Amino acid sequence: MNGIYLNASRDRMSVALESGGSWFTRESIEGRHDQVLLETIRSLCEEADISVRHVSHAVIVNGPGSFTGLRIAVSFVHALDLARPLQVLPIDQLSLLGFEAKSAEGAILDARMDEVYVGTEKRSDGAYQSLGLLPLRELKSDQTWVCHADEAHRFNVKLILVKPTLESLRDLASQIDSSRWIDGHRLTPLYLRKTVAWKKLAQQPSKLYDY
Repeated sequence: MNGIYLNASRDRMSVALESGGSWFTRESIEGRHDQVLLETIRSLCEEADISVRHVSHAVIVNGPGSFTGLRIAVSFVHALDLARPLQVLPIDQLSLLGFEAKSAEGAILDARMDEVYVGTEKRSDGAYQSLGLLPLRELKSDQTWVCHADEAHRFNVKLILVKPTLESLRDLASQIDSSRWIDGHRLTPLYLRKTVAWKKLAQQPSKLYDY
C-alpha cells in the first residue's frame, strides 16, 4: 500500500511517501506551497519508483493553520482522488502537537487577532476530542500547554515546545481507528472560525495567496 503524508498547515510544507515498507520524506520545504507541492510529489514517486496513480491513501493535516496551505492541500487530494479513488485520514494540527507531548493538558496555536486555537480532552487514540477558538486573554495561565516551537514567543503561559515531524504524523495515524478514514472527495479544511467557509477550487478566487 502506497501512502502520502502531507502537512501544509504551516509556512513550510512537509511531504512524505510510504511505499513497500520504505519511507521517503521532505521536511520543511522552502517555497510557496502551490509552487513546490507537485514537484515534491513527483520527486518522491521517482525515488520510490512508483507512479502517483499507485497512491491509495493519504494522511493530511487539515487544520487549523495556514488558510492558503490548507486549501492547496485539500485541492490536491481532490485532484488525486479523481485519478484514483483515495482513502484519506484527516488529522488536526492541535492533535499532532499534543501527540508530541504526552504530559501536556492541552495544545494551543496562534490564531492571530488576539485569539488562540485550543485542543483539549485527549481521546484514547491520541487525538483531541475538543477543538475550539478562544480570546487570548481567556487562556488559562495555570495550565501547561504544548505549542509549536516557532510560536513560543506569542504566549505568556507555561509551555512545552515541540516541532512535529511527518514520522509523528504517521505514528499518530497508526493509532486512530479505521472508521475515521474517509473518501478523498469528502476531505475539507478544518476551520475553527465560523466566518470561514470552504469552497471547491473551481469556486475559489484565482489569487491563491492572500498577502
